[in-house]
Amino acid sequence: MTSQSIQTSVRSIVINDTVGASTAQALGAPFTSVTEIFSLDFDTDKFESACTGSLIASNYVLTAQHCVQDFFPEDFRVQFRSNDPENSVLADIAVTNIFQDETFGLLDGTDIAILKLEEAAPDSIDPLRLFGFNPENLIGEDATVLGFGFNGLGSVGHEDTADGLRWAAENTIDLLDGGFDPRFSQTFGSNIFNLDFDDGSDDNNTLSSFNSSSSPLTNEGATAPGDSGSPLLVEVDGELLIAGVLSGGSTTTSEFGDISWFTGVVEHRELIEDVGGEFVGNFVPTPIPTPTPTPPPVYGINNGNFEDGFNGWGVLGATNIQPRQSRNASTPAPNDDSKGLIINELLATPDDEVEEFLGLSEGSLEELSGRWVPEASAIKQTFKAKEGDILTFDFNFLTDELTPDDDFNDFSFVSLTSDVLDNPFLELLADTFSDFVDSDTVFFSETGYQSFSYEITQAGTYTLGFGVADAGGFAVDSGLLVDNVNLTSTPEPTTTIGLFASVFGAFSLLKRKRKQCSVN
Repeated sequence: MTSQSIQTSVRSIVINDTVGASTAQALGAPFTSVTEIFSLDFDTDKFESACTGSLIASNYVLTAQHCVQDFFPEDFRVQFRSNDPENSVLADIAVTNIFQDETFGLLDGTDIAILKLEEAAPDSIDPLRLFGFNPENLIGEDATVLGFGFNGLGSVGHEDTADGLRWAAENTIDLLDGGFDPRFSQTFGSNIFNLDFDDGSDDNNTLSSFNSSSSPLTNEGATAPGDSGSPLLVEVDGELLIAGVLSGGSTTTSEFGDISWFTGVVEHRELIEDVGGEFVGNFVPTPIPTPTPTPPPVYGINNGNFEDGFNGWGVLGATNIQPRQSRNASTPAPNDDSKGLIINELLATPDDEVEEFLGLSEGSLEELSGRWVPEASAIKQTFKAKEGDILTFDFNFLTDELTPDDDFNDFSFVSLTSDVLDNPFLELLADTFSDFVDSDTVFFSETGYQSFSYEITQAGTYTLGFGVADAGGFAVDSGLLVDNVNLTSTPEPTTTIGLFASVFGAFSLLKRKRKQCSVN
């Protein structure tokens, strides 16, 4: 298979400065049912510590789906550790099967997976049971977070250090919703417990808008790189139960103010019980409402200025409406007050799902990029058009990647599909090799707004798509702002023959020869 690495949203433990490392180690030592998951490094052909899991039945371990997505069972091993100060290894067991949801997005509420072990865990280790009551009752309740991996103190974060021990800390569950990302002042997805890392100051009470208290617990801590898949433990009648599985967090450093995101488990009761996991409580979640059918297409673009949110647009992945005048606003578009932002993280989905969503053939995005494309987000709208109509829009590509970055060349694109087209139209808008300026947004760099035009040469029904994708690997965010999407009717049939796309102003960069790179 293609060489790749696990997403760097994996997390471990950072504790507050007052109680320090020794307290975190002592709190974590007793949890022998919390396991260290090793994945195969395809470059060294060795197993390296990657994620954390919880024993839920004799030979089944619960973890995060993003830890195992696109990997095979033989790529993993699970290590059980004792409760002594050195966390001595009790067993190292191979994985024979992986159970997971068919869809994947970091914050879509489905980021859990179950590993089947080649043999049972040591008899001395008891599986953890799971919280089966209404999860909304946990808002404001204290919880335990723990795991292996990077660790440190809240004032400086994890500093990429780890001691190989199982650390634990305490925190308060502040919110059950999507994962709140303070960069965009918005929640993304659903079924996510949010816990912020407080130090007593208002500045680091990141979830204050959701009535979070700024007062920290005595053993207050947060998660950090090295522990995705670890359990969120809550106490019921003296027993600690798994309420969630760690999906990620809002910062890379895990300093005070960081938010930890845990996917709730009660939504996945059937999958967990099928392998022998045991819930305490009989709560049944409300079924997800059936989506409203998409209305039939009409002539022209609906809500092309995004003044009505994403009404009229289909959405897949992470999206956000950005007001023109706000702390998150980018270089203003020529007109209007709102614009659509598409982000390649948080809820981004595998490339094949995006291709199917937009009506593109499988492998189209990798062919466009010349690199492995692990995930993307996109929006689309289906509309009717006449021959000679001109489709126009403004866009701004934003990124935290290096510019340029030959290895991790995130990119944005536009697509147009129709039964009247012999082949789908798919065009690169910008990537890390484009011309950039410093950005006043939450991203480091942006291209600034540019305009794009496309002539419709045959009357028909078309699907317009916009997207932004990771290329070469995960970890770093990029975004695409779109605004002023219009279809202009020409009074007389055009004499132009053939499809064409023209870019105005500084957009001549698309005429460069695209550099192809082999995937390592």
